[in-house]
Amino acid sequence: MIKTSRKASIWFKLCIISTLLVVVSSCNIYRYVPEKDHLFTGSKIKFTSEIENESDVKSALLSKTWPAPNQKIVLLPLPLISYSISKPTTKKGLNYLLHQSFGEPPVLISQTKPNDMRRRMLSQMRDMGFLKSIIRDTIVLNKRKGEILFTITPGERYSIDTLIFPSDSSKLSKAIASTSQQTLLVKGTPFTLENIMAERERIAMELRNMGYFYFIPDFISVAADTNHNNHVYTQVVVKPALPNEASKTYKIRNFTIYSNYSSDRDSILHKIPINQEDGFKHVDTLPRFKPVLFRQNILLKEGDIYSYTNQRTTVQRMVNLNNFKFINTTFTLADSTATPSLDVELYLTPYTRRSLQAEIGAYSKSNNFAGTEVKLKLTNRNLFHKGDHIDLDLSGGFERLVKSKNNEYYSNQNVAGALNFYRPVFYIPFKLRRIDSDFIPRNRISAGAEYLRKPKLYTARSVRVSFGYLWKTGENWEHIFDPLVINLINPTNITPEYDSTLAADPNLAKSFEKQFIVGGEYTLNYSSTLKNTSIFRFNNSTSIGLSGNLLSLFVKPASISGDQEDFLGIPYAQYLLASNDFRVYMKLTKRINWVNRLFFGYGYSYANSEIMPYLKQFFIGGSNSLRAFRTGTLGPGSYTDSLIQSQAVQAGEIKFEYNSEFRLKLTKYLFSALFADVGNIWFRKEQPDAPGSGFTRNWHKELAVDAGIGLRIDANIMVIRLDVAIPLRIPSLPENQRWVISDVDIGSKTWRKNNVVLNIAFGYPF
Repeated sequence: MIKTSRKASIWFKLCIISTLLVVVSSCNIYRYVPEKDHLFTGSKIKFTSEIENESDVKSALLSKTWPAPNQKIVLLPLPLISYSISKPTTKKGLNYLLHQSFGEPPVLISQTKPNDMRRRMLSQMRDMGFLKSIIRDTIVLNKRKGEILFTITPGERYSIDTLIFPSDSSKLSKAIASTSQQTLLVKGTPFTLENIMAERERIAMELRNMGYFYFIPDFISVAADTNHNNHVYTQVVVKPALPNEASKTYKIRNFTIYSNYSSDRDSILHKIPINQEDGFKHVDTLPRFKPVLFRQNILLKEGDIYSYTNQRTTVQRMVNLNNFKFINTTFTLADSTATPSLDVELYLTPYTRRSLQAEIGAYSKSNNFAGTEVKLKLTNRNLFHKGDHIDLDLSGGFERLVKSKNNEYYSNQNVAGALNFYRPVFYIPFKLRRIDSDFIPRNRISAGAEYLRKPKLYTARSVRVSFGYLWKTGENWEHIFDPLVINLINPTNITPEYDSTLAADPNLAKSFEKQFIVGGEYTLNYSSTLKNTSIFRFNNSTSIGLSGNLLSLFVKPASISGDQEDFLGIPYAQYLLASNDFRVYMKLTKRINWVNRLFFGYGYSYANSEIMPYLKQFFIGGSNSLRAFRTGTLGPGSYTDSLIQSQAVQAGEIKFEYNSEFRLKLTKYLFSALFADVGNIWFRKEQPDAPGSGFTRNWHKELAVDAGIGLRIDANIMVIRLDVAIPLRIPSLPENQRWVISDVDIGSKTWRKNNVVLNIAFGYPF
């Protein structure tokens, strides 16, 4: 009790000191504010009457009130404080970092121009349909601070009542009128500049897809009659100064593809033979690309009416082939034809056929291992001249125990290789309706092997072969379907030390047996569209794996009841494995991002398997998970034993994990982080030799919690990350003693040694 009181006293003193520092710093923010001036704290808006979507309107208006006040970080103007407690200097150092890099000079009331702000806001109000609004501004001073209050009388918001399309008999007018069903200016829509501009863009795009190649939105105006009691009568009008070319539809006369183009050979293009294909002409100096690649993926064809959508889709598909580093399309008006026509040329500059990437890294793990890893990736593009490519991934590394209580020093080795073949076509036994999507579907055939040697525990060899498909439905959705996955897992050289662990845990021993995994896997990925104005960005990945069902139809039942059935003399696994990884990225300010990840997974073994294969179970802890717990040392549930910390092999069939992280930009390349992690793993049923390992209705009482701070060096090409974490809740302790916040003693060397975990890693954790 005395110890706890002493710690509480220390924490109280630290809080008092921190508060005093903030107060002193806050008083100093006026250091560079002239005596007769005031620190500008921002603009406020007050409406004299209620309006619809008031928060959105306020946000749009505040965007017109520049300059903005000094930015705040965690409710404090930290950049201004940094600027105020330092001095101007040209010499690099701490003072330069505080004043020039991170610091921000005070924004003064004298720098603001309320009249200009008011004019911009009035213009914005009119653009949003408030045609009769009135805005008044008042400067409100409070000691050395000042703000601007804008009082707005919005008036009634105007809305669309009637929209009239051209009705004359010209071909262009009929084409415009034919798009009326898709209009964005439906009755009741707010009469806003944004909606008017969007309608002009829509009409121009529809016309370009009908062959009006030279038509642009500027050739259309929307006339408005506002004398109808807050309702607007609008009419689509073609401007009288319309160029002759814009009123015509165009066909594609010649479409020529230069699939091996280089500016160095530009002068000899006319000497290269031209091959006439179905719908296009093909020019290739080697030849390097077979015409079938373009027949399958281009939508522009000779003799067809020009369509902008077909043009964009064709170019986007060439990009997605990942074979061309430069893509350029030119259009030339064909003068010699009676029918308005275009000559189209598509210039494709290929990547170097073969490329090699190498990555060498060093790391330090939280389980006292340090090591190095080498990764090589060899890519061969367009191997069979049909846009395909092969990736050969090789990796190898070792890690050494650098700190051991028993003064034991040994190393683990890992070698892995994978060969992936991609082809931009679907191999299926039935005919699939072609979808004119921007994204080209691919087949993938993969083969890989891995060798892992832990001399104090075991040696594991695994071989994996898969056949599958990759495709996208729209910009946001990606599908990965592997209907056939074969995986052979063979653990060997199990040491007596680890064999005793397996003997004490029959289920762990069962999961370590030699096994066949034959089944299928499906993954659905969703990524929200990234926009400059987006505050939120979402990623979600859902995976489902099924093993053993198909294989069970072709094997003989076990001769003895209770024995496992086998394939080629090797038992095969039967299970259902599902997981979901949801991430949300929130941009709070220019310098602060808040990132959250929620993961849950569930494995269900049945029939021929009593437990999930060990390599298919879930692990938790480490630099990308719960950062105060070493990988394989947490759980399952509240279970623990004396060998967990040394062997670090704990896994489970159920996993829940939540991570939250505030990321603060300090300088251009330096970031800090404040994070917390929550989670654990469990077995579906409590294991006889592992009390507390089962998943129950009280699972939330067995969650581990940690928190920490981090520092990241983000140089775009590589991110070096250092995270320091401490446990706040340990589920292996008695239920009423699991929260260990009161035991935190930063000043104790023993406590730091047993609780503070340093994670050194590359890349962000999520």
